[in-house]
Amino acid sequence: MVRLILFHLIVGMSLLQSCRARTGNVHVRKNYDRYGQTHRQRHQGQNVVAYTIHSKGSEEGRRIQRSFQPGGFTPSSAIHTNNRDDTDISMISQSLTSSKNIAIVGGGLAGLSTAWFLLTKSVKYNMDQPRITIIDKALPGQGGASSVAGGLLHPFSPRGKMIHLGSTGLHISNELVEKARLHNPECVLRNQLYRVALTDKNVKDLQETALSHPEYATWLSSREIEEQCGSSTNCLGGVVLSSGCKVIHVPSYLQGLWKACEDLSKHDATWALIDADTDNSCCATKKSYWKDRLDEYDTVVLAAGSGLFKDSILQKDAVDFPVELVRGQSVEMLLDDPNMAESDFTNEAILCGKYLAPLPQNRVLVGATHEYKEEPLGRDDVLKELHKRSFDLSHDVWHHGQVDRITTGYRVQSRRGPRGRMPIIGKSLYDDVHRNSWLFSGLSARGLIYHGIFGQTLSEAILKDDEGEILRQIPEAFWWKTTSNS
Repeated sequence: MVRLILFHLIVGMSLLQSCRARTGNVHVRKNYDRYGQTHRQRHQGQNVVAYTIHSKGSEEGRRIQRSFQPGGFTPSSAIHTNNRDDTDISMISQSLTSSKNIAIVGGGLAGLSTAWFLLTKSVKYNMDQPRITIIDKALPGQGGASSVAGGLLHPFSPRGKMIHLGSTGLHISNELVEKARLHNPECVLRNQLYRVALTDKNVKDLQETALSHPEYATWLSSREIEEQCGSSTNCLGGVVLSSGCKVIHVPSYLQGLWKACEDLSKHDATWALIDADTDNSCCATKKSYWKDRLDEYDTVVLAAGSGLFKDSILQKDAVDFPVELVRGQSVEMLLDDPNMAESDFTNEAILCGKYLAPLPQNRVLVGATHEYKEEPLGRDDVLKELHKRSFDLSHDVWHHGQVDRITTGYRVQSRRGPRGRMPIIGKSLYDDVHRNSWLFSGLSARGLIYHGIFGQTLSEAILKDDEGEILRQIPEAFWWKTTSNS
């Protein structure tokens, strides 16, 4: 009997050691993204990003492989991971010690989206909420390109094609809008917008949009467009975009989203204004200012849009960065003329190249120029260009509207790639500003559609202290690191 018991003990120990030996070298290939699709299904016929998660004891540790493509590949040294399976929430909770005090530089669409999801995701993972500080030049909704944006929320390219991640982006952005709407109901101006056809090519493209995406787009004849938008809209037809497509008053939205962040944090989140004197400082002085200003924080998110470059917040990272700054000037028109009251113009959002977007207090925004030169267009040139490019969208606006003011914003426009223009998120390539800094920039004209989905993904990576989480959710997100390292 004793011998039999010893025999079973020896066999059991041998099996246990064998299992440990095997699991010490095992690897798990992640084939499914967060939306239940395999990478092969999503990228059939294209280059695929694959992830191989090796155990801590293996020689290679953890590596992230990118299949070869013309732009090169993202080296493993450019990706920060923590050798942890993303499914272990208890271990995620323990990792938050390095991210409890978080500064977000920039309180526009990118910054506030990230703040909201840092707060909500910490609750999901049963963590202590991080202390969030937004650092900006102005109060919510009062500065930057976000505050003068047209506010057109929809998932389509100018040719009517669904943009990459467009449907998911629309869904997540609408979740944020609803949170902001609880505090600022007036942030939603319209629950539809109109993309009209001015050429035969436009007609073909938009009819294809209506056929391919009937859940969002409905084709309308020219007479139907006139009935819904006004007889002064001269077009060949168009589509009405609805089911989550909206016109947002972005300043009110940002104010509402910040109030939502304050409430969720039990007013522990704070908004800090940047010292005005830094605007006139030289680059070296600004670098010193930002290093000192951000030193107290465990984690920093750089989301200040054009301010990252114009204010020299980025230093080494700004060299050969795959973006360009684009100046956009728009015209706010008053519609108080008596002739306008007699018009059948309904002040709906209408776009085709340029756009008309309704504003509160019986006004309309006509936008926007795309200026790449250092010297901005003068007032007369702005009016001339926008009149020429938007006159057919509504004659009445230009005949009877009165120019109230011209607004200016600078977009950070990323380079166009196989997936179009995508934002920039991830760890900074250098730590010359802060020892643990992350980037969120390059939203450009797609700020409303992309700020939610990319802010959510970035926040999860920060909370898990694992940059690889970004690629698990958005496999092509590090296109900019590929470019920067090529």
